[in-house]
Amino acid sequence: MAALAALAAAEARGGAWDSILDMMKVAQEKGCDPLLWAVQLTSSLNRAGVSLPSPEFADVLVSYICWDNNVPILWKFLDRALAVKIAPPLLVIALLSTRVVPVRQSRPAAYRLYMELLKRHAFALKSQIDGSNYHKVTESIDTVLHLSEKFSLAERDAGTIVVEFIFSIVWQLLDASLDDEGILELTPEKSSMWGVKPQDMEIDSFEGFEEKWTEGQGRLQSANTTMAIELIGLFLQDKVTSRILYLARRNLPTQWAAFTQRLKVLGTNSAALRNSKIVSHDAFQQLTSDARIVLSREMKTSSHQKFHAVMAFGALSSANFSDVWLPLDIVLEDSMDAYQVNAASAIEIITGLVKTLQAINGTTWHDTFLSLWISALRLVQRERDPIEGPMPRLDTRLCMLLSITPLVIANLIEEEETALSEAADCGSPNPMRENTGEGNRRNDLMSSLQMLGDFQGLLTPPRSIVSAANQAAAKAMLFLSGINVGSSYFECVNVKDMPLNCSGNMRHLIVEACIARNLLDTSAYFWPGYVNGHINQMPPNFPTQVPSWSSFMKGAPLTPALINALVSSPASSLAELEKVFEIAVKGSEEEKISAATILCGASLLQGWSVQEHTVDFITRLLSPPKPADYTGDDSYLIAHAPMLNVLIVGIGSVDCVQVFSLHGLKIRLQRALQKLESLSSKANSNASVTVADSIPVNYDDGFLKYCNLLCSVPIH
Repeated sequence: MAALAALAAAEARGGAWDSILDMMKVAQEKGCDPLLWAVQLTSSLNRAGVSLPSPEFADVLVSYICWDNNVPILWKFLDRALAVKIAPPLLVIALLSTRVVPVRQSRPAAYRLYMELLKRHAFALKSQIDGSNYHKVTESIDTVLHLSEKFSLAERDAGTIVVEFIFSIVWQLLDASLDDEGILELTPEKSSMWGVKPQDMEIDSFEGFEEKWTEGQGRLQSANTTMAIELIGLFLQDKVTSRILYLARRNLPTQWAAFTQRLKVLGTNSAALRNSKIVSHDAFQQLTSDARIVLSREMKTSSHQKFHAVMAFGALSSANFSDVWLPLDIVLEDSMDAYQVNAASAIEIITGLVKTLQAINGTTWHDTFLSLWISALRLVQRERDPIEGPMPRLDTRLCMLLSITPLVIANLIEEEETALSEAADCGSPNPMRENTGEGNRRNDLMSSLQMLGDFQGLLTPPRSIVSAANQAAAKAMLFLSGINVGSSYFECVNVKDMPLNCSGNMRHLIVEACIARNLLDTSAYFWPGYVNGHINQMPPNFPTQVPSWSSFMKGAPLTPALINALVSSPASSLAELEKVFEIAVKGSEEEKISAATILCGASLLQGWSVQEHTVDFITRLLSPPKPADYTGDDSYLIAHAPMLNVLIVGIGSVDCVQVFSLHGLKIRLQRALQKLESLSSKANSNASVTVADSIPVNYDDGFLKYCNLLCSVPIH
């Protein structure tokens, strides 16, 4: 009877997996929100009597993705399944390692996602070891990776399997890196015991798997090799995983000797290691030449200090930072997803999250602000050299760092200062200071930005904004030197023209963004190390007069030279944008086109201190009000067609779509564009309407393409 009951239960679970797969396919087709999907799936599995986290579900989901359904939304489903503990992370990593690593060269995006999941979950072992189904999970890992066959240890308890698992994952990353750089043959064995090549895969056929080669794939492959090496460094440095590897050294001396020999080959010959900005080549060489010190328990304090120089993340260790602030990293990265757009602005969402994390973690506001800046900087650095594709890229990430984040902090500071003011008016004690114990938030912002200078590995500006960073540094240097020049001159700054080095970094841009919003004042220019010295006079080749925003505000006419200047340099104040908007509303047709062109220029994507106003003005111009005295049969929008054409073409990139969304204008923009789409459709189907003759051809093409993209994105 017991055997029959077990068989019946197994058959029921088999039916449950079929239902789960059907649910997954429907969610995939509908583009369901991954978190909502995970919650619904948890309920379904609980009703089916499946114990969570489920090793069986991990195998079902990974098998479904690899490779017939290798699409972004399925990877997001997988990520959420791990986050809500539907699938055991260590087993998912084991399953992915056998499928993804051997095909990393033809599937570089999948390899990157695998390493991101590895980085996120492999360093959080304690919560997984304490979880349910732990012994069943480790047995499944042993089976998937054939650990008992490869290491031949007599003990097969769960702890032994975890040691073998961590050792095998790091070793596989090492062999993959050696193979990617063409130096695996320099090892004595000239091959790998782990699956690092397509022929090593446990599948019947690899036919039809190769993708078309692109330049972007090559760049991603190179970046993946560097990331794999950096992950190896993290495993050797992390307090928990380094001790696990120490146990591997003690109990598997033969395999350990082969492993360290390969580490030395990598340290000696790796070009990726030499080019890495995170892992120092010299420190890695020292590490591999004296592994006893790095992995010795007696020397763990010295080891941490030594590797601290290798991992250039500043005063906080990367692992400790990620443990506490990982939800913030996830939300910032999710906000880059063009296929998930929230009706609320990113400012509201992040402000609420930061307050929650600060309260839960019990951190000071200094540490909270510092962590917020680090998360935003890491978001930018993950897209330093953008690869062509349909997803939001660098401009959206810079918007998050230099516009959204200062606005979040402005909200938090205003909240405190309003409470202080109200308390003072009522004659009450200072409640905010009693609660925080660390002074006011404005001072904490200043101290966090001072400490941010220690994180040099995160402060290198992407190529597209090097000039803006240099201008910010030059502005501070000229201010300290007592040289007063108009803002227009900074647009002409060339580092080579300055008598001293004034090359800027991301902190200079952050400080300028905070000064523009009155979160800081120019006393920040006096911070130690902020500038490299003083100059006694203006560089001789500075221009005396240039067309600029200041000349525009003084009444200069919109000549082609001035228009080009205003398009190529962002506005710095609301007053400047308001004047442009007034021209767009009340000017001649030619002036309206010029004003629309200016608004869609540098002010849209690089005018970070006024970006929320720029996107608001553009949205308003896309939906002009109907004149009270208009009585014509045709749409009143026909008269605005030339300007609307300029606006739609100007905001037609995916980056622009997401910038509007981050500022909470998704619904307004969608409504404006749908109204125009309806007009365009009517023009195409009704010959009596002459709007098509009034709109340039590129308006229709760019407009429909943009509308279709925007309107296909659901609002959450």
